[in-house]
Amino acid sequence: MPQYLPLFPLDVVLFPQMALPLHIFEERYKEMIGYCLQEQSPFGVLYAHDERIETVGCSADISHVIKRYQDGRIDLIALGQKRFRVISFDSEKSYLRGSIELLPDSEEGQEPSERQAKQALALFDQASQLMGSQGSDEFNRESSLQGLAFRLAAALELENDIRQRILEAQSDDDRLEELTRHLSQLIPRLVEKDKSARRASSNGRLH
Repeated sequence: MPQYLPLFPLDVVLFPQMALPLHIFEERYKEMIGYCLQEQSPFGVLYAHDERIETVGCSADISHVIKRYQDGRIDLIALGQKRFRVISFDSEKSYLRGSIELLPDSEEGQEPSERQAKQALALFDQASQLMGSQGSDEFNRESSLQGLAFRLAAALELENDIRQRILEAQSDDDRLEELTRHLSQLIPRLVEKDKSARRASSNGRLH
């Protein structure tokens, strides 16, 4: 990691190993991405909302550049890497930078419990069906359960505040617990929403 990590505040929460398509058009971020490409340096993504910027984010490597425009705009794919916390911000450049510390898990290298994983996958399947998303088959084929909460949360259209809490959690177990708690509260609301939609679609019809 460089001494100062270039920072990209966005209305999104990035997870490790999550792909993030970006269209770079502001001059300051064209400068930032140009630096990252030249130096093969990562940048950090921070969740920006309500006139504030969270201090826990995820670093990202530029996976590949999709298109360069004549006016300097760039389409690219970034890939999430490591969680970090900003210790201090630096505004010497046109774009934001930060002195950071990486955030290793409290249980480094330890997989979540199988019980928690199965519970999270079952709730994910229910939520996916109600939201019209893909189920958990691709996750069941994974050989490792490490990072499962990140993969599940990235696949669902969750509110950014929930994603941020999952990102900040200290271990895979904590992240799965946070995700399970949220899905347990979300699914009854989705069921009721589905029932209301079915009732509305049947209005005026004879059976």
